[in-house]
Amino acid sequence: MQQTLRDKFPQWTNETEQGKYDLCLSNDLDSLLSCLYLKWIKGYEVNYFYDFNHVYKANVTGKKVIGVDIALEQGMIWDNHITKLHKLDRVNPNAANVNAVTGISRDNYYHKFCGSTLLQILSYYKVPLPKNREAKLILMAIDSTFLGYYSKDFKETNRNWLERLELYELIDLLESEPTKQEFYRVKKQYNLDAQIQVNDNGILTSNIDLAAMQGLFEFPLSLSAEQFNLTHTFKTSRPYELDKGKEYSKHDIKGLYSIALTHKNKFKYTAGTLAV
Repeated sequence: MQQTLRDKFPQWTNETEQGKYDLCLSNDLDSLLSCLYLKWIKGYEVNYFYDFNHVYKANVTGKKVIGVDIALEQGMIWDNHITKLHKLDRVNPNAANVNAVTGISRDNYYHKFCGSTLLQILSYYKVPLPKNREAKLILMAIDSTFLGYYSKDFKETNRNWLERLELYELIDLLESEPTKQEFYRVKKQYNLDAQIQVNDNGILTSNIDLAAMQGLFEFPLSLSAEQFNLTHTFKTSRPYELDKGKEYSKHDIKGLYSIALTHKNKFKYTAGTLAV
C-alpha cells in the first residue's frame, strides 16, 4: 500500500502484540480468509460471529474485538464497504477501509475501491501473495474484484486502486488475459459465494469447499470449531432503495449498528440491538 494511503488508516492497525484482539467473523469467504490471514499475521482468533441478523459469541476472553468485513458504526473494523449515504456523513474513525479513509460516498460512488477487505489486509501488512495462479484467481474472484477490469467504465479505476495498494502481481495476473470464465470457474469450483451460518448446535458451517482449496494458501483453511452462543439480535435488518434524485443521511437512522451501500441507490443496514 502506498504510504500516503497507509497513513490515513487508524492507529490500532499498527498494534504489534500477538493475540491482543479477538475477531468477529461475518458470513462470507472475504471475512473468513481475512480472519485466517489476521490469525496467521497477528495471532488473533475468531471469537464472535455476525450474520447481519444476530451476534454470537464463543468464549469470554476480555479482549477488544475487530469486526472483519463488517461495516460497523462503532469499534475497530477491517472493511471495504461504502458507509456514507451523503458526502457529509461521518465514518467510523476506527474503520480500516480505503473507501472510508478516502471519503467515498454515494455522491462519488463510482470512484470506489471495488475489491475485497482481504486485499486491503494483504496490502496494508505487505503480506506476500500466494505463488500459485489458482490462489491468485481466488483472491480476485472474492467479492468479484475482477469484474472491474472487464468493464469499460471501471477498468482504469480498478487498475488505479490495485496500483495504490501496490498489488502489482494481481495487475500482472489480469494483464495475462485470463477470461472472465476462469474467474467464474473458480467461483463455481470452490463454491466461493456460499454463506457461513451457525447451526442449531452453535457450530459454524458452510458449503464453501475449503477442503478443495487446502494447500493453495500458507495455512490451513477451516472454520472455528468453537460453539457459538447467541448474544444479540436486531429489531431491523433489511435492504433499502433510495430515490435517485433525493439526498439522504445515515444519521437519520435510529440505533444504526451497521450499514453498507450495495449499489449507488441501494443499501443494507441493521439497527436496534437487543440483548438475549
